[in-house]
Parts: sequence; structure tokens; C-alpha cells
Amino acid sequence: MTDPAPDDRILRLNAALDGELDPMASLEFERDMRADPALAAEYRRLAALRDAIRRSAPREAAPPALARRIAALVEPAPARRPFWTGQRTLALAASIAAVAFAAGVGLMALRAPGGSDPVAERLVADFARAEIAGQPFDVASSDRHTVKPWLADRTTVSANIVDLAPEGFPLAGGRVAIVDRIPAPTLVYRHNEHLVAVTELPPGANEARGGGAIETIDGYHVARWSDPALAYVAVSDMDEKTLGDFVEAFKHQGSQAAEPSRR
Repeated sequence: MTDPAPDDRILRLNAALDGELDPMASLEFERDMRADPALAAEYRRLAALRDAIRRSAPREAAPPALARRIAALVEPAPARRPFWTGQRTLALAASIAAVAFAAGVGLMALRAPGGSDPVAERLVADFARAEIAGQPFDVASSDRHTVKPWLADRTTVSANIVDLAPEGFPLAGGRVAIVDRIPAPTLVYRHNEHLVAVTELPPGANEARGGGAIETIDGYHVARWSDPALAYVAVSDMDEKTLGDFVEAFKHQGSQAAEPSRR
């Protein structure tokens, strides 16, 4: 296989920094960095610059003029121009909402993190991206005997999968998250129309130092805890109380069916 062209390397580097590579592409990029010290050094330099911007950049708000322009665009059209009524008005409003959402995401990327853990922020971003894309998992199955071996072939941590269906949180599938350049298993559970993604890390990982307390990052709830086998970070769009119930159920079932943390 020939080495990628310089432009391709730059595109992959920026995609890795933005968290836009899929799990397999992320693993390939990690191998490239191990084989190319210059590439790894450039990645570290740009990552440090990105983190400095996030720490130092002031909070941004959409200009009032932009809000007024959007409101004006979606005002009801005069009676002499029925062309913009009905479905066309809805389509225009949806398009404007999509543009406004994209602008908001761009502004959020520059806001100060407010003390949140960078890994938790990255996992929240992964959760939001998967939710918007409609692909919350790489393997869709409620069978732990299907999800566990799929994850085992792609991660360095053996996933601890507990059956929470009786408690109202059935397993929906699994995916791979890249945490500190390490592929980690993420279990996706469902509760009614909501999801919770639990990323499992080696024991003692800093990312689980929250001790089970629930925090809010960019509108999503995050819980972190650990046991003697693994550390956990759960991200969800469900309400705080329901996420707390999930964490307690997971801890209880996990303590009854503890599994080794590594293969």
C-alpha cells in the first residue's frame, strides 16, 4: 500500500482532531502516528492549540440581528403570495433551523469547558453526533452474546454487559469509542425513546473520577463511577433521575456478575 498523499494526510489529521473518523479509521490513524513521529508530533501540537482555544476563548452568543433576520424569514407571507405557505414554509423553517443548529455547534466548540473533563466532553460530542446521525451503535443487538464478542475483537477492554431489561433498560447495541487513543467498548441501552451510552475503561481511569455524581454537559447528563474491574462514563439524553436509576441498576447487576476487565 502506498503512503497517503500530503493533502490526504492533512485531511485525516483534521478529521481525527474533530472526532470525525469512524472507529476503524481511528485505529488506522493511530497506527500511522506510531509509525510516523512527525505526524504524531503535529497531532499533539494541534490538539494542544485546540485545547488552549477552548480554555481561553470567550463565550459567544448569536448576534441579535441574526435572530431578527431568521424571524423575518419565517413570518407568514402576504395573502398575495401563497407560494410560501403550507409545506414550503415548513421546509424553509426546517432549513433555517438546521443552519442555526450548525452555527450553534460551531460556537459551542469554542466555548470554555467550565471545568468539565475533556474526555467526558468528547464522549458527549460522540453521543450527540451519533444521535443526530441516527446511528447510535455500530452493532445493533439486544443479545449480549452478540455484542460482547463484536466489541472484544475491536477493543482492549473486555466489556462488562449486564442485563437491565427487567429494570426497563434493555440493551440496544454497542459501538467503539476512542479514549486517549485507545479503543474502548461503549454499550448502548434504551429507555423508552431515550438512550444511554456507557463507555467502559480500564480500572483507575481518571475519566470515572466523578464517583457516580451526575453532571450536565451541553444539555446531556453524564455519570461516572468505577468498581474493582472497570471505570465507567455514561452519557444520556434521559432526565437526571432516570439516569441515576440506571446507574444504580447497573452497579447492582454488575456486582452480581463481575467480569475480568481484560481479555
